[in-house]
Amino acid sequence: MKILEKEIGLREETRTAEQAKPAWDEVDYLDKANGLSETQETLARRTGEVVKSIRELPDGEANFAKEIGLLTVVEQVMDETTGILSRPDTGPEAIAAETEAIELLLQTKRVNPNSGGGGGSNPGGGGTGDTTDVALALLGIGDEKMAQKVDRATEQTTGVTGSNWPAEFRAGLDAYFGAIEQATQ
Repeated sequence: MKILEKEIGLREETRTAEQAKPAWDEVDYLDKANGLSETQETLARRTGEVVKSIRELPDGEANFAKEIGLLTVVEQVMDETTGILSRPDTGPEAIAAETEAIELLLQTKRVNPNSGGGGGSNPGGGGTGDTTDVALALLGIGDEKMAQKVDRATEQTTGVTGSNWPAEFRAGLDAYFGAIEQATQ
């Protein structure tokens, strides 16, 4: 969702503006904060348009009630953030409000990793359950938008290769290190 990416970028710009605030004169800071406020207002309007588009879908209200509710709250939070940035204020309050909008947007993008493709009368099937896995594509910008978490087993690589010592050397080393351990206990 492009709105999410833009909101993440806006939060980074807000942090940067807050860090640079001491170096700017009042006019430059005001210009930057107003620009951030305008960007936030644009994102709020786009979010409202998405809600409107979803409602216009056949059975949109019924099928996407949760998403409509979340996006409506996102739009309200973005409107509040617009007001904060227009004060001008790029401090913790603005960043927290932007973070809240991001978290709500992430909740609308939860995916069900078990509801993938397929054919038949119900392609893609599933999608009926809730999941706590955030869509990995939205956690960072990258090429693998359909990536899924995979648990992989790893094998020990240290100590399994190299030269084999003759038995008399191994026995001597074992005795040596055993004596050291007993002396330290």
